[in-house]
Amino acid sequence: MNITEILDQKLQVLGDHIDSNIDKALESQKDNLNQELDNLKTNEIAGLVEKYNKLQEQADSLEISSKRAGSSHQNENWVSSMISQIKGTDGFADQVRSKQGINFNVPMFSTKVGTPLTGANDFVDSTTSLNVVPPDYQQGIVFTPSRNVHVRQFLPTGTTQSDLIRYVVESSVSDGTAMKAEGGNAGEYSFDLAVSDAPVRTIASFVRLSNEMLEDVQGLTSYLTTRLPSKIRTKEDNILLFGSDSPSLTGLTEDARAYTDELADANVNRFDILTKAVAQVRQQEYTANAIMVHPDDFYNLMLIKDAQGRYVIPETARFGGALPMIAGVPLIANTAMTTDKFLVGDFNLGAQLFDRQQSSIRFYEQDQDNVVKGVVTVVASERIALAIYRSGAFIFGDFSDALTAGAS
Repeated sequence: MNITEILDQKLQVLGDHIDSNIDKALESQKDNLNQELDNLKTNEIAGLVEKYNKLQEQADSLEISSKRAGSSHQNENWVSSMISQIKGTDGFADQVRSKQGINFNVPMFSTKVGTPLTGANDFVDSTTSLNVVPPDYQQGIVFTPSRNVHVRQFLPTGTTQSDLIRYVVESSVSDGTAMKAEGGNAGEYSFDLAVSDAPVRTIASFVRLSNEMLEDVQGLTSYLTTRLPSKIRTKEDNILLFGSDSPSLTGLTEDARAYTDELADANVNRFDILTKAVAQVRQQEYTANAIMVHPDDFYNLMLIKDAQGRYVIPETARFGGALPMIAGVPLIANTAMTTDKFLVGDFNLGAQLFDRQQSSIRFYEQDQDNVVKGVVTVVASERIALAIYRSGAFIFGDFSDALTAGAS
């Protein structure tokens, strides 16, 4: 055997040894890799099962059940179904090794064939009354509109720190003013002065609410701070117009001069009456700046037509947004006025409204047995005084009486 053959033999033995070691190393590495994949599969399954078990607990606590189409197990839990699919998925380990994710079907909310969903109740669980599809709640509390025209808008207003407004009024005037001849006597002007008082009065309202209601009902506090003052202003309108007996506060219509009918005309209408009322204000050297009527009377005036069937009030006033004018005075619709009545006046000179305390809201927890019952008393109030300086600045009348008197 020559040296070449010996080298070949040695190299063959060495190659076989190397191949054997490589095979053993590869086999060992493969076993290690398989073990790691098995561990990964086990850990990932355990993690998924733990996550879905938590979902299972949450779903069980809410007692939410779903319906599955064509399934005889209508009460089968949605989360349990997903976990079962994961555990039973074919080729799960291969999906893990491929890093392509895990594919499974999610059970859907559905109903049996022939029973279509017809209303919101189909999405409410019968055992818990919980909505599967939650409602879309709107902010705030819906309430009826408040009056948008108030008497105070037409009166000059001031403030006071007292509980009484006192003013001096000229009365019993005797005017002898005249031309004077040389050496003759001047005409005498005489008058008396009277003191008038306008006491400050309180307008108030209250409501009792539980602490739970104030905390749980969204927007309730905002509702109260808007709604209660509007009710105070509504009552204020009635008192400013018609007064109050207990405690006393004289209203504008109580101190106004009564409308005097001077229209002996069988065809007299409401426009004639209001025009004459404006004239009666002017006769006392005042300038009327508002005619206040109820909305029913306002729109009855809008419908009056002449002999040719044409509306007396121009279309620009009826439909253009501008206030209708009668004898140059704005016609105001106010629900505080009584139907069939009218008030015409110089509101700028005739009277003044004083605020001692503007409308406010207060919350009281220490009222009566509020603490024991867990309730809060909500009080809205204001303090005002009305000084009627010149009663001759206002004319108050009745449409029906004036129409009857004019036609007779």
